[in-house]
Amino acid sequence: MPAVRNPRRSPLFRLVTIASSGLGSFTLGMWGLKFALGDNIGGMPTEVASAVIAALCALAASIAAMSFFAGIDESADYVFNETHFDKLTGLLARTAMVGKIAEAASATARTGKPVFLIDIDIDRFKQINDAIGYSNGDALIRAFTARLKAALPRDVVVGRIGAGEFAILYPDQALHGSLEALIDRVIHDLMRPYPLASHLQSVNVSVGVVAMPKDGYDPVTLLRRSNLALQNARASGIGAWTVFQPEMGRVADHRQWVESELHVAFERGDFDLHYQPQLDLPTGRVVGYEALIRWNHPERGMIAPNEFISVAEETGMIAPIGEWVLRKACTDARLLPEDCFVAVNISPVQFMTRDFVGIVEKIIKETGIAPKRLELELTESAMMQDRDRAALILKQLTAMGISVAVDDFGTGYSNLAYLIDFSFHKLKIDRSFVSRMETDSNSGAVVSTIVGLSRALGVRTIAEGVETENQATLLRAAGCQVVQGYFFGRPAPLVIGDAGLVVPADRPTSLH
Repeated sequence: MPAVRNPRRSPLFRLVTIASSGLGSFTLGMWGLKFALGDNIGGMPTEVASAVIAALCALAASIAAMSFFAGIDESADYVFNETHFDKLTGLLARTAMVGKIAEAASATARTGKPVFLIDIDIDRFKQINDAIGYSNGDALIRAFTARLKAALPRDVVVGRIGAGEFAILYPDQALHGSLEALIDRVIHDLMRPYPLASHLQSVNVSVGVVAMPKDGYDPVTLLRRSNLALQNARASGIGAWTVFQPEMGRVADHRQWVESELHVAFERGDFDLHYQPQLDLPTGRVVGYEALIRWNHPERGMIAPNEFISVAEETGMIAPIGEWVLRKACTDARLLPEDCFVAVNISPVQFMTRDFVGIVEKIIKETGIAPKRLELELTESAMMQDRDRAALILKQLTAMGISVAVDDFGTGYSNLAYLIDFSFHKLKIDRSFVSRMETDSNSGAVVSTIVGLSRALGVRTIAEGVETENQATLLRAAGCQVVQGYFFGRPAPLVIGDAGLVVPADRPTSLH
């Protein structure tokens, strides 16, 4: 049944309503004449006049009754559509989807045939919607829906259960192949860029899966468990999917605790920055330090960034936390050697805030740091949320004299065309390639390719996660210019040394 957008009455209903109103008014007028003029109306005998008026009354009553019941039917149909279908996409709304899940659970309980509930979510859709505007956001949802429906059989039940969240009921007998192959194909299709009116929009998706009857029968419980699997997938990386496991409930409880504690921790001053040195391979000299946030909770001790950064992004706390990190890093940079820069990781959500460039400019002026001593590290996905806006921001940062590094290069967006459009100064080779260089020749080839690409583009390269001397030697042979990792020094806070404030860490190791 198609979604109803407005309670528009049909032409027949309007005609019936107008006719009944007209006849009713005419009848009342006739009664008025009878009482006003007496028994002689237009020369008609009393009996004739009464019969005419009675007939008109009966006709008006019947038409009014028909109009009333037609209105009830139409209103009921409208209310049904309003509550069961999503206006924007025409898909089942959340309420209707819960009913469909209940029906599927009941059916699988009788037949024993499995049914999969697949929960698909556009990562950080609220932030994307705020950044690109609601009209573009609606266009993105419609295009996403069309692509999702095209990737699935016609008889599969699909619903929109959140702003950027969709649910699919997929019977096991409808699978032509493995579930893994189906989900991988759907994710691949959904993550291709979407051509909007103003720009090309990229999205990341996360997917959670539960199976009936294995994971339960209650539709609310099933949706909660599919969402737990989805959250677990989101923490695993871009375009990931996960099948629900019972221990995910404990993870969700921890996440809820993190969410409730973040604001208190920020106000209490639990956060601090540690700094990891970055060395120039040809000379062995420390050229910079990467600022890494740490949360030291008074009761639970040190909490890893991967446990709270994603929560901060989803709750909006990343804005004050990210600004604090940037301000403190710029303040601390004044205590570092003059020939060293400080590198700060910028969250995709933070990067796309309305006045990001203004915030950076304000902090630089307030702290007095030279712009050339600040390097901002951005992931590929951060720059691809809105390419036009990202290109403008990067151009403005470059004009200020700030260096920009593409973080985790090679693990994100596959279309390298953005390298031509964006202003940046460094490619950061992801630790996943570095860690396998000693045992996997393909990883070494990827590193060499990235180094060659950076030379062709006129930018520098830095490799992170260097933990052995052999890795450092291989990186030097590949032509990599800057390195960081435990082999050269672990992240550590600033402390007062004999020569002033220094970064302790393990003393940076030199290859010379």
